Amino acid sequence: MLMEALQMLKFSLKQKRLNFMEGWITSECDMQEAVDDEPDLLATLSSGTKSSIDRVIVAVCQDDENKGMDM
Repeated sequence: MLMEALQMLKFSLKQKRLNFMEGWITSECDMQEAVDDEPDLLATLSSGTKSSIDRVIVAVCQDDENKGMDM
């Protein structure tokens, strides 16, 4: 009786073709991020003024603070 049950189980598993990658695919909408309308920090930095560096540092610090709240 046990051997018959094992044979039936083996046959059933062979027919299903186990897929270990099922459920691991990330959907396209999950990979897309919302576009931010924030200023371009690289363009600000490349302008060469002293205040541009200060603006970039402030923006980076604010971003770090916001990310700390999300966790």
